[in-house]
Amino acid sequence: MTKRIALVALLTGSMLLLGGCEQLKETGWLEQEETWKPAGNAAVSVTRDGQITEYLKDTLDEAYYSAAELQKMITAEVAEYNSQNGADSIVVEDFTAEGSKVQVTLTYQSAADYAEFNRVECYSGSMIGAQMAGYLFDTDFYRVRDGSVQETPVSGSAVYRNMAAEVLIITAPLEVHVPGTVVMTSANAQMLSADTVDASGLEAEREKEALVLPSNAVYEGEEKSFEERAAANRVYIIYE
Repeated sequence: MTKRIALVALLTGSMLLLGGCEQLKETGWLEQEETWKPAGNAAVSVTRDGQITEYLKDTLDEAYYSAAELQKMITAEVAEYNSQNGADSIVVEDFTAEGSKVQVTLTYQSAADYAEFNRVECYSGSMIGAQMAGYLFDTDFYRVRDGSVQETPVSGSAVYRNMAAEVLIITAPLEVHVPGTVVMTSANAQMLSADTVDASGLEAEREKEALVLPSNAVYEGEEKSFEERAAANRVYIIYE
């Protein structure tokens, strides 16, 4: 069982399996010191130095796990990871239980720690670094101005012109807060504010004038490859 599956299973699995904006409907996070607070059940916040803070919230099914058991297992998994990757690679910042409601806050020293611990994709850094890491930006993107997505899509090649920008590449679905102003996102994300994105992995309905030729059409019922499914859940957030 991977770390992500373990945590999701312990928290009933709902927080990271909800699609689109559905996961953003719940509010009422327990008080945090940070000025930014998530709107939903699963979120990450990125700092300029590459640290990632993860926020998870859910209601436990106490017939399967108690809050004390959950806290013990998370603490053990973090301790095991840190023993192999360096002290404080991951820090459990907060574990709060109020009845069956549980809130967990974890801080990762790097995107690599977040990716390794959770067995998901995560890159945070420069555009050049992302390309060197093998990311091709081979999807549609939309420009963002003042927190609003523009209607005309742009190709991945146009994204390369933003070489001075930073990029966060992460596996959906979750809410993402970046330390700057978002200037572009991949098509499978929606803006919540100038610095916060609903990385849903779902492409919003937008009118496109481009002609779709039969040779390029994707027909319903056509089974996607593993690579295509992975790419659909990969969200690019470019910010300055």
